[in-house]
Amino acid sequence: MDIFILHLINGITLGAMYALVATGLSVVFGVLRMVNFAHGDLFMLSGYLLVFLYVEKGVPYGLAVVFTVAGMVLVGFLFERIVIRPVVHRTWRIQLIATLAASIVLTNLAILIWGTTPRQAPTILSQNVFRVASVNISYQRILLLVVAVVSFLLLTWFVQKTRTGKAMRAISQNREASVVYGLDIHGISSITFGIGSGFAALAASIITPLYSVEPTVGAMVMMKALAAVILGGLGHVRGTIYAAVLLGITEALFAGYVSYPFRDAAAFIVLIFVLLLRPQGIFGRKVSI
Repeated sequence: MDIFILHLINGITLGAMYALVATGLSVVFGVLRMVNFAHGDLFMLSGYLLVFLYVEKGVPYGLAVVFTVAGMVLVGFLFERIVIRPVVHRTWRIQLIATLAASIVLTNLAILIWGTTPRQAPTILSQNVFRVASVNISYQRILLLVVAVVSFLLLTWFVQKTRTGKAMRAISQNREASVVYGLDIHGISSITFGIGSGFAALAASIITPLYSVEPTVGAMVMMKALAAVILGGLGHVRGTIYAAVLLGITEALFAGYVSYPFRDAAAFIVLIFVLLLRPQGIFGRKVSI
């Protein structure tokens, strides 16, 4: 039972990380109707930025997280203007090629700058645990759960209560009517990508001290996040969060009781099984946020 609880806790924290990344991906899809295949590379860049600030420059961890998130929000703005804006009105094939090309460029740029050796950024929180019964839980995992819950609550408040959030909802529901109404479509798109990139940065900033970062880490994270978005229902943020936690728990239990080397296959087995029974996803409905 202790081993099962440990795997369950690991799965929940892993799911929280997937949920943070997938939420940013889902928000972008909900507003712009496109999948950003370079989203995982923004996660990867966030990890390297944290390592640079915290390990190499000695910035306190809390400030390093703030600077990392703020810096990647700006990167999200630039990414939208340089990569997304020229293709946002083109076909989905052009959008797919553009974001995949951006992903390849970012991955190879990271290899040129940092090499292929994984980088680590251990913190006091990741190196210390507290004991519940006979189960040891890292403080870093608790931080991840708290940050994830607070972030989701803040995002919910933002999209429901603020003027910008309401504009995002309006564009996600009827882009043409929003244009007629006079909403700044390009400005909202930039903010949306900034939010998406910020969520990826937040996930990387909290999870990197538990694992490591390397140039190709974004690819698998992106696939897991995309699986969560599809399972939850395209553009359905709350469904994406539930699906991400489900995938994290499934992966952790699969690694603990079936096969650790093939743990990544668990998420996609669940994805295939669910889509066979419910093609629109668990919480699938009309795309909105």
